[in-house]
Amino acid sequence: MAGVYRRGDVWWVRFRMGGVHVRRSAKTSKKAEAQAFLAKLMEEHAQAARGEVRPRHLLTEAIDRFLEESALKKGTIEGYRFNARTLTRLLGSLHLDEIDRRALAEFVAIRKRTGVTDATIRRDLAVLGSVFTTVIRWGWADTSPVTAFNKRALKLSRPRTRFLMREEFDRLHEAASDDLRPILVLAVETGMRKAELLGLTLGNLDLRRREAHLEDTKSSTPRRVPLSPRAFETVRELLERRSRPRSSYLFCKPDGTRIGNPKKAFEGACRRAGIDDFHFHDLRHTFASWWVQDGGDLYRLSRILGHTTLQMSSRYAHLRTNDLHEEIERVAQKRTQERINRLDEGAKRQGAEDRNQP
Repeated sequence: MAGVYRRGDVWWVRFRMGGVHVRRSAKTSKKAEAQAFLAKLMEEHAQAARGEVRPRHLLTEAIDRFLEESALKKGTIEGYRFNARTLTRLLGSLHLDEIDRRALAEFVAIRKRTGVTDATIRRDLAVLGSVFTTVIRWGWADTSPVTAFNKRALKLSRPRTRFLMREEFDRLHEAASDDLRPILVLAVETGMRKAELLGLTLGNLDLRRREAHLEDTKSSTPRRVPLSPRAFETVRELLERRSRPRSSYLFCKPDGTRIGNPKKAFEGACRRAGIDDFHFHDLRHTFASWWVQDGGDLYRLSRILGHTTLQMSSRYAHLRTNDLHEEIERVAQKRTQERINRLDEGAKRQGAEDRNQP
């Protein structure tokens, strides 16, 4: 008969299979974890009895194959490699079936002792979760320990939403070089990422529909981005004064090749404009912030930005307060009217009572 039982503060499991009586410590003080351990142990013994024992794999094997075969964007993979090095150092010698909530709790404790932020630890666990999602598909594991791990003790980092006021952007635009200005305009008028902007080709542009069709996106999902009147005029002017008409890139060097990262030019423009703590990606936040402040809705914003969930765009919701003012005014008027109605009803009742008195 299979079951769990307690010895002191620790739960144990026992079962009988194939004439063999098994008794093991679950090494936990929680009954639910002991029951999960029992189910896992019984399944392993059943597989062994059927001759279906699955080969065990180390986490380091899984990480190496995951990074090698992943279809994620190159930049995303490079970010994963940073976290993967830590995972390999601290957990890489464990087999996949040995990584459980206790192992993850110890991992988090070690990271915290070294002064690592909660946000970094969350990224570590997110990468580990992606690895386990993939190895489950390979048949190397059945479940992900990251899913069951309680991450509530790790503080969520607030997403960066630094954006410019319109007067600040005008200063930045004025301080920028002639080559940088059209890049700034398209960034703040379309919300495109830097890589998407610099990778724009003439084939991506549909001037009749005033759109840019992006194929190579961060989410790997193509999307169409509308060009505002200012963005459209900027594109038209760029095409009119092109020195390399045969280049396929909208932003190109004199030899027709794609331009590099304008980081130095951008930082110099920010410095001359007196704008601190501002990154190129913040132009995307600026586009989104202006959109919401001007009354644009979050659903359409998420489509333009290429966000996979509406929640990703909801960080900008606090910037739109006009509708909140209108709603609170409507509620206040309703309450005032209800109060007036109650006073009128009270006055009518009082009048009726006065008339009925002898």
